[in-house]
Amino acid sequence: MDFHQLRVFVEVARQKNFSRAAESIFLTQPTVSAHIKALENEIGAPLFDRSQRELQLTDAGQILLRFARELLGVKEEALAAIQKKYNVVKGHLELASSSVPGVYLLPGLLKGFHSAYPEATFSVLLRDTKYVLQNIRDYSFELGFVGEAGNREGLSQVKLLEDELVLIASPETSISAGRGSGVAEGDLLPSTALDSCTHLPFIMREPGSATRKTLEKAMQQSFGDRKMLRVVAYVESQEAIKEAVKAGLGITVISKKAVQKERETGELNVYRLDDLELKRNFYLVYRKKRVLSTLSQAFLEYTIDYFSASSPT
Repeated sequence: MDFHQLRVFVEVARQKNFSRAAESIFLTQPTVSAHIKALENEIGAPLFDRSQRELQLTDAGQILLRFARELLGVKEEALAAIQKKYNVVKGHLELASSSVPGVYLLPGLLKGFHSAYPEATFSVLLRDTKYVLQNIRDYSFELGFVGEAGNREGLSQVKLLEDELVLIASPETSISAGRGSGVAEGDLLPSTALDSCTHLPFIMREPGSATRKTLEKAMQQSFGDRKMLRVVAYVESQEAIKEAVKAGLGITVISKKAVQKERETGELNVYRLDDLELKRNFYLVYRKKRVLSTLSQAFLEYTIDYFSASSPT
């Protein structure tokens, strides 16, 4: 039994699925299955009940999960203490992020951090905000990036920068545009109203998406419980939803940062929505009482400086 096997076991227990666990820790499914089988052979008892659609922990699995989490936590604290003692900033940094900050904020941030600490390497898990927060709460990841404040019980957060959601449509889709807004920001966009677009098919993000939560909250504040959108598709991938809009399947609301290139090339028309308040912030989150590794602490401090962010709350 080694730490790597225990980490694989904890991830399978969390995902309740070999394939999802393999994807999240960048291993193949046969490798994950082999690690679990080796643990079961060593323990002498099955760790999972495989008879159901989702894997369920056996009694032996529940006992091992409790100790596995404690052992992995102690290992992290030991490494952090040693690295802090000798001022060592190196190793592999695993980050969880929702799609927009993961695609449009992290590349530049990671490039800068790698220049400052060339012995650091990275892996980034892209999931929706709800999933990222759960990963931080259950100790699967030390640091996460999300686009929605939400319930932060037990978590600290660093506000990084502001984002804006905009309406996008294919050039062939007829949108009734107003005079435009955003002159003060040096970013003139035509304006329209969501209330005038309800006859058009709409493409929605998945339920755990911060983009969707921001849109639904704004609609609730402006229109109450009135049903407005004629949803024709639910799409998880940011790139897939843009391609669906380009193809003319429907319109959607998306981060302005995600469509800068398409706006410049004319592949998509971009509008501000006058009847909704669609501003939000991006955050870096981590557990309040968790002792961060030296590498994660250095990355946290670098991120705060990179975005000229305020202190964590």
